Amino acid sequence: MLAASFEVAYALAGMLLGGIWLIAVRRLIIRGFPSWDAALWVGCSIFVATYGLEAVVLVAGYAPAFSVLIRIFRVGAGVFLTFKSFGWLNQVYDLLKDKISEAGVDFLTGVANRKVLFETLERLCNSQRASDLPFTVLLVDLDGFKRINDTYGHSAGDSFLRMLAKIMKEELREGDLLARYGGDEFAVVVTQTTGREAAVLAQRLKQRIEKATLPFSPPIGLSCGIAEFPTDGRSCATLLSVADGRMYADKSQSQVKIKLN
Repeated sequence: MLAASFEVAYALAGMLLGGIWLIAVRRLIIRGFPSWDAALWVGCSIFVATYGLEAVVLVAGYAPAFSVLIRIFRVGAGVFLTFKSFGWLNQVYDLLKDKISEAGVDFLTGVANRKVLFETLERLCNSQRASDLPFTVLLVDLDGFKRINDTYGHSAGDSFLRMLAKIMKEELREGDLLARYGGDEFAVVVTQTTGREAAVLAQRLKQRIEKATLPFSPPIGLSCGIAEFPTDGRSCATLLSVADGRMYADKSQSQVKIKLN
């Protein structure tokens, strides 16, 4: 008798929790998270309904075989929902990624994205043309990052990029901008700073990254390129182009040093 009561309570609890889950999914759909998927919705409803049907079968005292058949059916529905949910979760993931991107944040590292970088540079160039107050653009690229992905996998590479972003943010002042420029490249907009002062920042970043990557052999390094407004250019495109060229020149010198060593 006690065992039967437990089985009924178990079935009713499953139906209640499943119903709450269905309501939550419906609210998400109404708010525009994933697109409507009839098969997923029907499958979820059937899955929840099996708990209610099992409770009825147990209370009515039907043969245990009926309860077993219902549970087998529920397992099948659960397997279907598991595979079907992968596509649904991908929709949620893509939507969240787009929303975060629209907000100006890089989804992987949490720093600003290219959109914010370009908008900030355009605003600074326009606002400081009259005064000619200096600011600098620092482009940073990881040396040997491909080796991390190839050796340890892309998840390790993603973790390394997040670590780099954290280290760089710690070295920046309030008001400076850190943005992911693309791949393993980052851009820093350092306000009210000359190119010489930005070079000191670049050296600090190089030293911190080398210390943080000592387990790797050889350690992961940074290549940096600096462009100063207005000395190196008065537009966003020109500053980024100059910084990019100097970054690759720095990378070439680093590769030569590695070969000599």
